[in-house]
Order: sequence, then C-alpha cells, then structure tokens
Amino acid sequence: MPDFLADSRIEVDPDGGPCRATLSPDWAVWGPNGGYVASIALRAAIARSRLPRPASFQCHFLAVGEFAPVELHVTSLGGGKRAESLRVDVIQKDRLLMAATTWMIDDGLRGYEHDFGSAPDVPGPGELESFQERVGDEYEQWFPIWRSMEGRPVRWREEPGKPENHTWLRFNETPIPDREADAVRQLFWLDFPGWNATIAAHGWPFPYLCPNLDLTVQFHRFAPEADWMLAEGWVPLAVDGVIGCVSRIWSEDGKLLSTGTSKHICRPNPQYEEELARARAEGLIPDAPS
Repeated sequence: MPDFLADSRIEVDPDGGPCRATLSPDWAVWGPNGGYVASIALRAAIARSRLPRPASFQCHFLAVGEFAPVELHVTSLGGGKRAESLRVDVIQKDRLLMAATTWMIDDGLRGYEHDFGSAPDVPGPGELESFQERVGDEYEQWFPIWRSMEGRPVRWREEPGKPENHTWLRFNETPIPDREADAVRQLFWLDFPGWNATIAAHGWPFPYLCPNLDLTVQFHRFAPEADWMLAEGWVPLAVDGVIGCVSRIWSEDGKLLSTGTSKHICRPNPQYEEELARARAEGLIPDAPS
C-alpha cells in the first residue's frame, strides 16, 4: 500500500547541493498530483531552513512532470532572527515544474491570541459513506491517487447548488508522526477543494477541467495525532475561464488548522463527448433533439 511520507521523501545533499526525490505513480491525477509535488517542495524547504516551523507556502504549477526523479533547488531569500523566507524550484530534466516560496518561523513566539474560527456544521466522518461505498465498482476507474486515501463527502452528486464542498479525508497507510509530516499532509489536502467546490455548482458531465495555477497555504495549528481532517472549499466566482477557491482544513474537534487559496484555469475536458453519451445512455440527461 502506498505511503505518502515514503513517496514524498527527499534526499538531502550534505554538501549543500540540490535535494532529490522521485515522483511516484501512486499519486497520479493525469500526471503527478500538484499537491503531492508541492508537499515534496515543502519538505525540502523544511530540511534546508535554519528555523523549525512552517508558517506559509505559496507555489506556481508550471508544468506537469513525469514519474521520475526531480531536483529541488532551495535558496534562502532572507528574513530575520525569527523568520526565514526560502525559494524552492522543482526541476526535472532541466524543466521547471514548480516555483515555490515558504516562510519558516521560530518556535516559542509570543503575541496576540484569539480564535474566532467557526467550524462548519456538518456530519462527522463516522456518519458518512466513503467515495468507494457510494460508487461501488466505478471506484476502480478513479485515478490511482484514490487507492492511497479515503474521502467521505458531505454532498454527493446532488442537483447543482452552491459552489462549496466539505469532504473528510485521511490516508489509508500513512502514519503522521510529527509536525513536519502534518504540515505536508495539510498542504496536500488543500489541493483538493477547488475542483470539488466548483463542480458542486455544475451538473455532470463536466465540459471543462480546472487544473491549478497556484496554491497558497497558511499554517495555523498542527494536529499530527488526528486521523480525519475536513477539507472545506468555497468558489464564490467563476468568470472568464478562471476560478478562485478559498479553502480551510479543520480537525474533528472543530479547530481551524490551515487556510488556503487556489486559482484554476478552465480547459476543455477531452472526454466530455464520451461522458455526455454515457450520461444520455444512463438516462441522466435527455437525448439531444433530432
């Protein structure tokens, strides 16, 4: 069974050269999942930083990689005693796949404290069916990434409505031992809500796909002991072929763990006509007028 931490492991050059990793096909969606590649970049930044705690992460997805080795070039951009900015370039065969920046901060900082985070009022994971339970044999046709994780959505294939999504997520075979691993997990989960919230407002089959242009994450808390986390997404506006998502990760006990944003660009779904014919054959939409 695939292990997310093992498959996102990096090799650190003790002489200061690029870090290295190998992209695993177990985390495929068309190509290597963007959140998966971003998690590898974050691990490289953490390994090279002089400070221990991830505070934020931003990246641009520039190209789809292959399931092959990558180099991670990490550069410290500066900062101060309590914070350090780093840039990570993910390169494969002289091709820049991703450009990322991250802020790392020190532990034990003191300052203002308040918590006005209000968790969504949704059923817990134990009250919901998984994707696999809902779709049955169809699940075998889903992207390989879904063999390695489980999702339990609050809404499922209902009539188009508000562009929002709430899905409980967990890994199948990946224990989360510490804060670094949890930061990587939260970053990975925040790659999912944009698409899921978008299609909540539109009926299947979908004429467009919406790959990420970027992903930004602010880390607030860490909960390595948690099994399930709730990924919440809201897409208030889709216009001119671009979509913007605001997302959050919540713990089961209602704590806000991280906040994200992502921008998506629409492109035609190459399988739309095939899916449209299938929907008509199954009586999900009426036949085209003759």
